Amino acid sequence: MKKRNEWVRKALKRKKKEKDQGIVDFMMIIYHFFEQLPQWINEMTDPRHVSYIQYQQADLTMLGILKNICSIESMRQMDEKLNEEICIDTLRILSGNRELSEMPHYDTLNNYLERLSPECLSGLRKKMVVSLIRSKQFYKHRLLGKYWKVILDGTSLFYFKERHCENCLSTTHKSEDGKIQKRYYHKVLEAKLVLSDEIVISIGTEFIENECEDVCKQDCEINAAKRLLSRLKKEYPKLRLCVQGDALYAAESIMGICQKNGWEYILTQKESRQKVLADNYERLGEEKAFVENMGKEGGVGGYANGVGGYAGKRETMNVYEYRYTKREEGEERNIRFQWITSIQVTKRNLEEMIHTGRGRWKIENEGFNNQKNILYQIEHLNSRNENAMKNHYMLTQVADILMQLYLAWNPLVKEINQSIKNTSSRLLESFRRHTVTDEDVFYIQRYTTVYLE
Repeated sequence: MKKRNEWVRKALKRKKKEKDQGIVDFMMIIYHFFEQLPQWINEMTDPRHVSYIQYQQADLTMLGILKNICSIESMRQMDEKLNEEICIDTLRILSGNRELSEMPHYDTLNNYLERLSPECLSGLRKKMVVSLIRSKQFYKHRLLGKYWKVILDGTSLFYFKERHCENCLSTTHKSEDGKIQKRYYHKVLEAKLVLSDEIVISIGTEFIENECEDVCKQDCEINAAKRLLSRLKKEYPKLRLCVQGDALYAAESIMGICQKNGWEYILTQKESRQKVLADNYERLGEEKAFVENMGKEGGVGGYANGVGGYAGKRETMNVYEYRYTKREEGEERNIRFQWITSIQVTKRNLEEMIHTGRGRWKIENEGFNNQKNILYQIEHLNSRNENAMKNHYMLTQVADILMQLYLAWNPLVKEINQSIKNTSSRLLESFRRHTVTDEDVFYIQRYTTVYLE
């Protein structure tokens, strides 16, 4: 009986999937939120010599975006899977180049990315982010109705047995047979803008790399964070931000930058990072306030303001926490979270502050997990050229903005609870099989509107 019910459910899903317009719906997202995207791409500084230009920048960049949203891992697979007349016709419409007659070869795309400055794609991303902010659709998701949440998180991208370039970071580890081996790698620090619980996009990127081969001290996440926060202030001078990060960023230098820029911060607190502060918080008696029955677990929230002053700190350091008991297999385990913040904590905002602090962990894990293991395979080396490596990564972040908007809006994906991987596969199938016409584009531009919850 149970299997029969499953058959009915699967049959219903198949009927619903017939309504899926695939690449047409994806184009709807582009035209609704970023109608000038091809123009913005073509306005980037073109590094190629005029006499050798066969494809517009929009042709190549949109091809790179489509490779990512269709979850195509390698450049060779991109050539094999997208070398279809229907794909060429769709790319012609997406890029706005009506004279496009052939799909660019992956060598052509790589040669272009080897010369293009990563700052160009960073500028393209900025235009997209500004467009989303100005749309005012996401204002209600700001912290306390005022602050845009920005989460810092770093990850490793590529590992090599031999030095790849003079900017490589290096580390040593002991193998199973006891030999000490040196490995070289590249790492990146991301600033993610939280537009809603479902949409968390890249707003800033800082590559963690050494200036040259023989440096005395390697580059690190803290130094990269300083550079990244400085750039964010220059690019978004009027944006009110609340910077979030794990205990690594709970350093006075990072807090000082936030205070100087007029930003707030919420950082994970651990004794190993701010021991004096933690000790002072634990010793506080009646100055700590507690509220019961908070969060989905019905735990206890607590807070104390001005703890940094007791610990002799210059920056504003208010501390708040959340505790609950978790039952697993008949055993009870006490869970405790603690954060440092510059925001004055009250009984009225405590629950939202706890939700925000806990949300950072979920976003960090799901964000890079999706990019590494599910959709974009960002650890796959599409080119050994250092500049092209950076541009491939930047293209992934641009594509991810479009993909997240598509997933958050698409009613079919939500209705049938379709996985991200299957959604990407269906987009590839639609891109290769679905003919997009000028009538489709006209209808999208004139009659359709995208609403996000």
